[in-house]
Amino acid sequence: MTRKLSALAGLGMVMGTALALPSLLSAQGGFLQPGINKVPDPNAKRILITVFRNNASNVRERTMGVEAADALRSHITSDFPFKQVYVLPRTEIEQYLTASGFPTTEALAPHDARALAGLVRADEYLTGIVTKIPTGYRIEANLVLARDQALIQPLGTYEGKNLGDATNGVSKELKEARKQLDFEQKCINSARDKKYDAALAFAKEGVLAYPKATLARICQLNVMKEQKAPSAQMMALAKEIVKLHPQSRPGLANLADAYREAKMQDSAVVTLLALLATDPANPRLQHDVVESVAALANPKVARPVIDTAVAMNPGEPDLLRLRWLILNAVRDFKEMHTQGEELVRLDTSFADTTFFIKEAIAYQNDSAYQKASEMSARGLSKFPGQATLTYMQIVTLKQAGQNQQALDALEKARAAKIPVENGSFIRMQLLTDLNRTEEILPALKEMIASGDTATLLRQQVLKIGNEKRVAAKTAEEYDAALAVLMYADTVSKGQTKAQAGFLIGATYVTYGQLKLNTANATKNCQLAKDAKNMFADAQIMLPRGGATYVDAMRTLMGAVVQLDPAADEAIKKLCK
Repeated sequence: MTRKLSALAGLGMVMGTALALPSLLSAQGGFLQPGINKVPDPNAKRILITVFRNNASNVRERTMGVEAADALRSHITSDFPFKQVYVLPRTEIEQYLTASGFPTTEALAPHDARALAGLVRADEYLTGIVTKIPTGYRIEANLVLARDQALIQPLGTYEGKNLGDATNGVSKELKEARKQLDFEQKCINSARDKKYDAALAFAKEGVLAYPKATLARICQLNVMKEQKAPSAQMMALAKEIVKLHPQSRPGLANLADAYREAKMQDSAVVTLLALLATDPANPRLQHDVVESVAALANPKVARPVIDTAVAMNPGEPDLLRLRWLILNAVRDFKEMHTQGEELVRLDTSFADTTFFIKEAIAYQNDSAYQKASEMSARGLSKFPGQATLTYMQIVTLKQAGQNQQALDALEKARAAKIPVENGSFIRMQLLTDLNRTEEILPALKEMIASGDTATLLRQQVLKIGNEKRVAAKTAEEYDAALAVLMYADTVSKGQTKAQAGFLIGATYVTYGQLKLNTANATKNCQLAKDAKNMFADAQIMLPRGGATYVDAMRTLMGAVVQLDPAADEAIKKLCK
């Protein structure tokens, strides 16, 4: 619609004779009547009155918007000096609307009303809502400056037994409200010339002239912003504007900024979403608010407000995306998944890597591990090799108890050289869970050799070595246990290294005892000497774990005290 009206601006220039020549039309609507109608004063402010909105259901009441606008034109014509205000006649307005394909009996959207004001060269325009009530009619009206549809002065709400009575109050309030306009314009001009003190003085004069002034206050607020006034002062003035006009976009935008400066994040979010509700279909406003709320949002505060904004403007992708993020933050995962799928249907480009990752993590956080792995696989089918999705698939398969599938996915990623966060450690865990014990130690050594300094890995090596020590029954099994424990001692530091030393000493005790018993049974001198050496090494290594294994160390040291003389006897007897 805006495109139609904008295109008509050129048409209006071409058709100036038919559409805009005031000599053909009366000053206040109707054709010229000699001796009665006058040509508009060139200095008069041109005021456009648009058809009022109404929610009437029956045919008769649907014309209320047109009738209310007509009644208000009549009052303003009578209440304002001819040389001060020129009310654009209905006939002139309807010619523009008809030429552009607009109905002449329906209210215009805000951006269309401003476009029409530009076409008819209006300085100001009035919009409103008319409602049929049991006692007559209710009128709510606003004055808007044509240069910016956000510059709105509320004129209040009035009731009357007929439309003439109701609009009478609007006309009289308009006369009061316009007292600020000269000062507001001087404020604008002074600010443009960087005469900020003069601009502030004019703005304050405008407020004195009309205490309910929003337009003069908005100019004052903009000047204060230019001067980088303290956030407390900005907040106070912005609150005044919003109190006078709760839907004021300049008031809400500056109030949100002031809240952010004051670190009042919850209030900033509520204010930003209230700002979005003033024009939810405005793409630029959507973008600005979405970005700001995403950076600030306390999701519990934002949830009810974004729900309202979405309800007011269903199907708007930016709003739905913000709601999707907020649903995730408040952990309403079921609704989040529904919202996400709706977004993908509306705009397939929304299904990017961020979408799949966040959806998978949400399923994971909700303990729906199978769903999480399926969402990761769905993302990988569209973005093969994406590292985070690969990681999510592997981890959630593991969490779902599908260890072999997780290991297969991990081995596939390793073969494709896809970096998987903590991939080596996950692989080691999977090998452990699958009881593939012979592959665990090589996996650990590979991780340590690649530069992984995690103490946890050394402790895992130590655990494997100790398990082999406890289970050992043959010389070969003890040799295997010692190899692992000595490797752990070599690559470890601190307490882990001390524990490795103790366990090596403990292995020497039991392994030495095995060698001693075998030496006596087979009359083998070398085995007896080996046992003696192990008992000597045990006395060196066991104290390294004294702080951790106090009782075990004492027991083992006691055993060595008994076994060492027995080894001496065996050597004396067998080594001749």
